[in-house]
Amino acid sequence: MSLRSRLILVFLFSVLTGLGSVVYWVLDELEPRYKEAQEEILVDISEMMATLIANEGVSFSESGGTVIDTHLAERLFAGLAGRPLNAQIYDLLKTEVDLRMYITDARGTVIFDSHYTDTGRDYSQWRDVYLTLRGHYGARSSDDVPGNSDTERLYAASPVLYRGDIIGVVSTGKPTRNINRFISHLSTNLLWISLVAALATLLTGLVITLWITRPLHRLEQYARGVSRGERPVLPALGHNEVGRVGKALESMKAALDGKSYVADYVQSLTHELKAPIAGIRGAAELLQEPMSDARRNQFLNNIIEQGSRMQELIERLLKLAAIEYQSSLERHDRVVLKELITAVCRSLEDYASRHRVSLEYSCAPSLSITGDTTLLQDALSNLIRNAIEFSPPESAVLIGAIQNDASVYISVKDSGPGVPPFAEEKLTQRFFCLPRTDGSKGSGLGLSFVHEIMQLHNGKLNYHRETEPPATVFSLTLPAESSLPNGV
Repeated sequence: MSLRSRLILVFLFSVLTGLGSVVYWVLDELEPRYKEAQEEILVDISEMMATLIANEGVSFSESGGTVIDTHLAERLFAGLAGRPLNAQIYDLLKTEVDLRMYITDARGTVIFDSHYTDTGRDYSQWRDVYLTLRGHYGARSSDDVPGNSDTERLYAASPVLYRGDIIGVVSTGKPTRNINRFISHLSTNLLWISLVAALATLLTGLVITLWITRPLHRLEQYARGVSRGERPVLPALGHNEVGRVGKALESMKAALDGKSYVADYVQSLTHELKAPIAGIRGAAELLQEPMSDARRNQFLNNIIEQGSRMQELIERLLKLAAIEYQSSLERHDRVVLKELITAVCRSLEDYASRHRVSLEYSCAPSLSITGDTTLLQDALSNLIRNAIEFSPPESAVLIGAIQNDASVYISVKDSGPGVPPFAEEKLTQRFFCLPRTDGSKGSGLGLSFVHEIMQLHNGKLNYHRETEPPATVFSLTLPAESSLPNGV
């Protein structure tokens, strides 16, 4: 699993767990908090009625005992029953007073019931009455219709105190259906808000994850390019830990490349110089013996030829080394391809004539690319030289350029023998070469040089063989001017 996927999953789990816990806690706390608020109001109402009865509604019986007069409560609720009510409380339209009040004597017997259904019943065992008669705070929640939670009613009781004694209980009740309605409405809104918040948070987390992992992805692509033998430019990674890791990788790559580069070149150069050195040494030893002037001149020419070969080999190797050392282009010229092809072909006309090969070239005047003019001239010159050297006498080398979508193709076609299948994968290896038509051997660095130049230009060196008519085609694939990335 990728780091990006892990971060997204961790963030998703954290958000859903945290938000879910909060929503669950809020929903779990809603009902008791609403009921607490309602119970507090019921306590106030019961206290007021109990105080009013204690001050205005206590009389004495013939035996001298205290009697609670319920006429005050009866008149109050009778008046409420005939009083019109039309209160719009936000989304709730209230049209009736849904309070229920009952009053008991000191034994817990109901002496007044605002619903006029339970007068005379024994309420001494109901929790609100039972606790209040014993000097404690009493409250209860019960269903008016047993088993039907929609008829639940919350009661809060207060004692009727007369001269320090509890002579009765006033208990006020109110249905919880509006509480349930408020909770249901709020729960729905809370769930929708939580869903929107979760989606917004997840989207933010996704953006943050991409922001964090994008430099890592760029660094991964850079490392993969290095492992494939390419020369990618270190991407912009920012001035952070990832950026410092990228710079450390680039420094390590440069150090490792330098060590392997030197070892590889010393080994390759030593191998390639063995043959000309052996030729020079052999000719020099033979020159010490008596021989004719013609024979002596032959060996002297051999020494000169092998010396020239060593000089060419070293010069080409130094030039290739300079190109391979570059990690990016140093110049970004606008190169008109028709001018480039024309200039290179004219510089090779004499060389082609000596091999009895003609050069034919064509290119649309509008085609152009961005790159290092000198390097592109060297790359094209190497391809055309190869084509000339491998072409049979009295043949033509065809050079052309076309654009297809975002790429430009420069092709060099000759009618030579082509490349054997076994050699196709080795074409760009240093010092690998095939015999020319005249039997001579090249340096084996030309196509390596072209390949490195293409790497610097984000391009590619391609080869294919045509059958009708038989032809060998090398081509350079380069980004068109409008499709080049920044900095190339």
